Amino acid sequence: MKASLRLPMLILWLTTLWVLLWGQVSFANVLGGLGVAIVVLVFARLDSASLRPTHFRPWWALRYTATVVWQLVTANVRLAIEILTPHDGTYTGIIAIPIRGGSDAVVNLVANSITLTPGTMTIDVKRHDRDDLDDEMTAGATLYVHGMYMRDVEQVRHDVLRLEALALHAFGTDEEYQRALSDVVAHEPLIDLGAPDTHQGSSIGADDEEEPS
Repeated sequence: MKASLRLPMLILWLTTLWVLLWGQVSFANVLGGLGVAIVVLVFARLDSASLRPTHFRPWWALRYTATVVWQLVTANVRLAIEILTPHDGTYTGIIAIPIRGGSDAVVNLVANSITLTPGTMTIDVKRHDRDDLDDEMTAGATLYVHGMYMRDVEQVRHDVLRLEALALHAFGTDEEYQRALSDVVAHEPLIDLGAPDTHQGSSIGADDEEEPS
């Protein structure tokens, strides 16, 4: 995306998020979203590096948005069932999830999308020195995520890796996307290996994971 379009697109994106949070398209919500977006950008004090040209693929950005919206719907349904039924299906825990990272904007997008989804929250983000990223499987960042349903830890990690790959397809380079996609494929055999014995109760699901510093 050209630098001249970056600021208007940020305002449009923040306004859209504001309207989605209110759940109703109205003149007041759109106007309020514009005001909030402008205030956020003023206090963010974006420098020239923040406004440099970036990659933007509209179709994949729409797919990313649709994926996040679908996760919001399914997570709300799951929480509603949890509240309305006597059975306790929660299995809370905090896990570390290494991701490719890409740009800071992509890391923030993925981290905030996780927090926006009911039942999960990104509690810390650790950025790694990109000069050390020689190995193709080396993470550019690590997300520390708290979740209510951590019975299958590797499935949770896999879902986050898929979300990151989709974000990089929309806002990253082709090389970043291909590397993230290779991480998703490499992680698939680990799914179900992270699920604990269901007969041991629902204690902390990731008590052996590294805690954020």
